Amino acid sequence: MSYGDGKRSQVARDFGLMNITGFGLASAIGIGSAVIVDLVQQQEASSLYVINRLLLEATTLLGINAIPLYGVMLLLMGAGALSIFVTEPVSYRGAFTQGFLVLSALVTAVPSDLGTPLQAPAQEMRESDEAFDSMFEPASLSGGEMSYQIVPVAVQRSGQQEYQLRIQVNFPNGLEGNLQGMVKRNRLVGKLWNPDTNTRYNIFRNSGAEISYRDNKLRIVTTVDAIEPESELWILVEANGYKITEERFEAQVGPNPIWNVNMQPSNTPLLVQRLRHPYRF
Repeated sequence: MSYGDGKRSQVARDFGLMNITGFGLASAIGIGSAVIVDLVQQQEASSLYVINRLLLEATTLLGINAIPLYGVMLLLMGAGALSIFVTEPVSYRGAFTQGFLVLSALVTAVPSDLGTPLQAPAQEMRESDEAFDSMFEPASLSGGEMSYQIVPVAVQRSGQQEYQLRIQVNFPNGLEGNLQGMVKRNRLVGKLWNPDTNTRYNIFRNSGAEISYRDNKLRIVTTVDAIEPESELWILVEANGYKITEERFEAQVGPNPIWNVNMQPSNTPLLVQRLRHPYRF
């Protein structure tokens, strides 16, 4: 059966190689358009990040561990181009529409994953902004324990081993607006990943962590559940005007040294950077 036999009664014409190629391109463009719409509208809730992560988990077995988001987009567009041999569109508009709808159905089927909210510190540490900031001075770690006077919270997580973290993200040029506004507009995104438990934490959304931004420094105090005495934790920070930064940290159960993350200014739009970045978490 040749291409278009299933639609021959609708259109009395032969479909040559140029027609089929055009239909494939139209379908691929439809999928590409749907990808961009999904990224812009759904922001960090986009299913494309989940698809990227699943593909990386599968291709790592083949020794390929750096498929950027645009690679996922190209794979989906390729699948859309090949899908015309199943759907057999008979117009470029129909091919584009079918590609767009196929991607829309796919992202609907794949659930989004915003990550688990960060936990509150094991103990309440904020009495004032100055006292909170003093925890990030070198003298705040003495003999493996914080010298700052802490006040226990009402409920303690007894028996649970945790990595107690103090994260300081340095923005040389500062942030363009307030934290809540930037997070809401998807111009500030933070993720934390514990590979041992395969738990992905969202730093800013519904976070229970202690967070402060002063003097171009974003300071975060939180805890992460531990199943090993030591673990390699990963952090991802995206901020408008800066290069997407991904770093690792060797954490131990209990208090840890300050985890410094230095952001590098960049003029590249954040959407372009996201398309270039491989998302493992």
